[in-house]
Amino acid sequence: MDESVFISTPDHVTLEFELAGPGSRFSAYIIDFVFSVVLIVVIVLALYASGALVTLRSLVGAARGSSWGASWIMALVVLIIFLINWGYYVLFEGLGKGSTPGKKRVGIRVIRQDGLPIGLREAALRNLVRAADMLPPPSYILGGLVMHFDPQGRRLGDMLAGTYVVVEKFDLAAQGASGAAWASRVEQGRSRQALTLPRGTISPQQIGLIERFLARRHELSEERRAQLVWQIAEPLLPMLGEDRDSLARRHDRTERCEWLLMQIIELAQAKAPNIAVAEKTTPPAALF
Repeated sequence: MDESVFISTPDHVTLEFELAGPGSRFSAYIIDFVFSVVLIVVIVLALYASGALVTLRSLVGAARGSSWGASWIMALVVLIIFLINWGYYVLFEGLGKGSTPGKKRVGIRVIRQDGLPIGLREAALRNLVRAADMLPPPSYILGGLVMHFDPQGRRLGDMLAGTYVVVEKFDLAAQGASGAAWASRVEQGRSRQALTLPRGTISPQQIGLIERFLARRHELSEERRAQLVWQIAEPLLPMLGEDRDSLARRHDRTERCEWLLMQIIELAQAKAPNIAVAEKTTPPAALF
């Protein structure tokens, strides 16, 4: 199983997410299992208090003399337990940005193939086949084998829904260098404010990608670093007053592009994209 998964954004920049291992996923499952059992007990007590169990008991008593009646009652009980268990995961994952109480406690979450949190649709799909993953119940042997042989550690539900389970927690020092940090910033609204320059506007998505690159550029090979910085900076050059063809021929193209990107981030962080603030960062005259 790979340790990380690399996801390409719509802007063709690669983000790295650390995949959750079997141990953390199993720990999250145990916590969620306890929560779901407690939920079932609460529902049973509520049904008892409402008198619904008395009606069910009378149905069971009437069905004792009939094999088909007992089978229907048993099927109904199994269906109710499945719906409660399935609904638990669907609602928590779909409305909780890919987290359940167990996943949140362990520090993992479910994301889509584009790196963003799943919704109700993906949560419903990935949990539809949870019963198959549990075979033979409740051992999860089938799900464990599928995860072991899949490079991204996905179970059947993840393959169906197109999702990954990744590590959510990250050190403060590494916040800018992980895909989880990027996704967190997007969800919380950070890096969403566009940066308006006299020659155009840099979108929140582009600012987020610049942050991502600058945070991890020292981890990249020289070739990959040069490729990515050019890929990010090239669409922005007209707004920065830079001639593309001239810059492409420069021997220090990579350093120049990185410097320009750093000026963009300084302006974005200052939240004052105007000439007065820009002059404090001593940008080249071509920037404005």
